[in-house]
Amino acid sequence: MTLPLWLNIVIIVFALNIAVVVLTQHRRPTETLAWILILYFLPVLGILLYYFFGVPAMLRPLISPERLTELKAHTATYRTSHPVEEGEGWTRLIQMLENNNRAYLVGGNSIRVFTVCGDMFEAMKEDILAARHHVHIMFFMIEHDIVGDAFADILIDKVRQGVEVRLMYDAAACIGVPRSFFRRMKEGGVQVEAFSPLFPHLSPFSNYRNHRKVLVVDGVVGYAGGMNLAERYLKGIRGGVWRDTHLRIEGPAVSELQTTFLTDWQFASDKWVHDKAYYPPQPQTGNLLMQVVTSNPTAKFRVMDLSYSQILYTARRYVYLQSPYLVPSEAIRKALYAAAFSGVDVRVMIPTYPDKGWVVIYASRWYIEQMLDAGVRVFFYDNGYLHSKTIVADDRICTVGSVNIDHRSISQSFEVTAFIYDSETARQQRQTFLDDLRHCHEIKAETWRKRPWWQRAKESVCRLAAPIL
Repeated sequence: MTLPLWLNIVIIVFALNIAVVVLTQHRRPTETLAWILILYFLPVLGILLYYFFGVPAMLRPLISPERLTELKAHTATYRTSHPVEEGEGWTRLIQMLENNNRAYLVGGNSIRVFTVCGDMFEAMKEDILAARHHVHIMFFMIEHDIVGDAFADILIDKVRQGVEVRLMYDAAACIGVPRSFFRRMKEGGVQVEAFSPLFPHLSPFSNYRNHRKVLVVDGVVGYAGGMNLAERYLKGIRGGVWRDTHLRIEGPAVSELQTTFLTDWQFASDKWVHDKAYYPPQPQTGNLLMQVVTSNPTAKFRVMDLSYSQILYTARRYVYLQSPYLVPSEAIRKALYAAAFSGVDVRVMIPTYPDKGWVVIYASRWYIEQMLDAGVRVFFYDNGYLHSKTIVADDRICTVGSVNIDHRSISQSFEVTAFIYDSETARQQRQTFLDDLRHCHEIKAETWRKRPWWQRAKESVCRLAAPIL
């Protein structure tokens, strides 16, 4: 069907205006180029995509500074100025995270690391069953299956016992979940909220999703990491396990997870929950120093870009990184190359096959050749699907969280990551990475350069599309 001349003119004018706006914004060059190309070749589609995926996030906090300060005050009482390996550079990372993110360094923590989803689910159930005051649960994805139903039953039962239960899920991630699943919990007394519902509130902000996976029980036990609540995490995919990493935390760092939940809860529900009962005194359960770092698209500076780059520039011996998606920003790419060229043992582990979709997977492949040329070692995980999001460096620091190393996760999603400054924990994480290598095959530069031309073409196209999806 041929469009009227006047409509063609309107479309062209709109596309040109958007192109000018994109050029004047502080975007990465590849992202700017992607928008210009799609607006030029597919102006109608480009206009629609820009409205839903391209409008920059509102540069306003999800919660007022005064209210955030009130919640943060509960953690500030446990704040420590204890230096971490003074002279090795980690103190600069700690200072940067505090200045940029208000992530306080707190000691006296203990953790349990889960790499098997079934173990994590059972531990979470035990902690929820033991709850006496409240359960706050926030997951990117909660499926209506044997896992989601089991948690729903437990949460409803806790409400009957007089425990306050608040549950939050990401509206876009759970768009296929029957509304009856959440309605049953609401009818059972669980306070349920969808983060940024798509309908009838479809807007540019709908592109920004809450990717966090957090549980807080009675304000003294917390969980954070990469696992969602779904049966496929138990069964795995592609004939193998679902390999992920999640933390159970006790100690003062739990109060930071509580603040993360309550901040998002106010945005989703417009309800201000701040009673001191949600911040009970925190016992010293161990000796771990930690910072809980939250990232979101409303922030002016991309804290994960800054922090991951800082780790790579500071490391002296090794940096091992796991991510299901690897479409690094220019800042992280340069840091990867600089570390490898400096003689640091830099290893990257990504999945061989995607969980769904191919755009980000092929975009990830585009960066491999240059990483190999710089001396970065790249491994493909073959035993099912690698969904773990971790970094470990120099037996001094490790991170576990929900952040993928791609544009969406770093720039467009609400995420949370634990930075742990402890030699023993870092050594354990390094050993876990080395154990995972048994299920990987390493990519060699001479072999990778011989891949078919059509694969290279897919990688180039997907690389341009990845920043806007």
